[in-house]
Amino acid sequence: MKVIVIGTNHAGTTAVRTLKRLQPEIEVTTYDRNDNISFLGCGIALWVKGEVKDPKGLFYASPEILQSEGINVKMEHEWLSIDASKKTVRVKNLKTGEEFDDNYDKLIIAAGTWPIFPPIEGIKLEGVQICKNYHHAQAIKAANNDPKIKKVAVIGAGYIGVELVDAFTTAGKEVTLVDIADRIMPIYYDHEFSSLVENEMRNNKVNLALGQKVVKFTGENGKVKKVVTDKGEIDVDYVVFSVGVKPQTEPLKGVIDLDDRGSIKTNEYMQTSNSDIYAVGDCAQVYNASLKKEMQIALATTAVRTGVMAAVNIVTGNKLEGPGFTGANGIEVFGWKMAAVGVSKAQADLLKLDVEEILFKDSDRPEFMSSYKDVTIRILWDKSTRRIMGAQVASQNNHTEVMYMFALAVQKGLTIDELPLVDIFFLPHFNKPYNFITLPALEVLGLNYFKK
Repeated sequence: MKVIVIGTNHAGTTAVRTLKRLQPEIEVTTYDRNDNISFLGCGIALWVKGEVKDPKGLFYASPEILQSEGINVKMEHEWLSIDASKKTVRVKNLKTGEEFDDNYDKLIIAAGTWPIFPPIEGIKLEGVQICKNYHHAQAIKAANNDPKIKKVAVIGAGYIGVELVDAFTTAGKEVTLVDIADRIMPIYYDHEFSSLVENEMRNNKVNLALGQKVVKFTGENGKVKKVVTDKGEIDVDYVVFSVGVKPQTEPLKGVIDLDDRGSIKTNEYMQTSNSDIYAVGDCAQVYNASLKKEMQIALATTAVRTGVMAAVNIVTGNKLEGPGFTGANGIEVFGWKMAAVGVSKAQADLLKLDVEEILFKDSDRPEFMSSYKDVTIRILWDKSTRRIMGAQVASQNNHTEVMYMFALAVQKGLTIDELPLVDIFFLPHFNKPYNFITLPALEVLGLNYFKK
């Protein structure tokens, strides 16, 4: 059997290595348009900030490692089209310009996403930088280290944008964060959680230009100098533009089924509408266990798991059915450690879901422990079935790992009534006998004897 994998980042790298481990005799070839593979984009801000000293640590594999495992690695090769009837991929060697066809028995598409770059006036000025790959990270790192760059604007208040604001602020830059939304990280967190970080941003003199739409960029001698929004102008020396991504699936139109956003439709085995073609990573849909529907969940952890699923199912003939995904995610910025899973209250309201929720705040450890901090948690559940649909947690101590449990709770259909009976150990160094996980569930049942 011959398998071609298009794209060699999180999902693609996992897929090719899994294939060779399960069945070494399989011929595996992977194509990628970049000159590197397996770059941890989630580590960009850590490198920019200086937490990561050597960027080599942001790569968990290399072409040489994959080749040593018997994988045919073709870097700087761009896929152009797929002929599903002939089972061939049209590929272009970006170094030589040569185009050729390669045949497959099974194909895995791990094409990923690319930043949205709208046709805003001045967006191509020098100093307006998108953020996705290693080369972008190098440019942003250099800008943060450049003493001549004093005023920085970050466009987009998602995870990448907020993390870069933290990095630029640490370097002593004057930082403005711009977003059309009226608060930061609105996809993942409700106001009670995002406001914790916003307040700390203001304490660090970050200018929050929220609820503002970027109209254009203006410059001098080809370099950006101002960000113009619908509410004013912002002087800048440098801009990072990070307002979202879109799947790189344009050549697949008419070949396999895509949704309205261009994400590849898949089944429970990561198989597309063509039985010989699988899709993994950010370009593909997965089953959202919280909302019980197929949709894109663009996270590195989702990408890795889908890579495993596609490889196992190619080898076994579709024996590994996915348990569903929950979008579990976390962030640490400005001293706050936060994590979320499933749907937020804001999302539930937007989707008009019939849910109930509790917002709960308590000390994370007994107050006689000098290390205790407050922790805030929100839990959402379906009103009729009582199954847990989402949760968020925030503290200056790290309690993000409780989202592992909530992710499993969502996948397995745990109800809010069962939550107090989850077997959670107690030790004063870590928590209370009844802690911030079980106490809110007890309160829902009217049994919280420990409420302050």
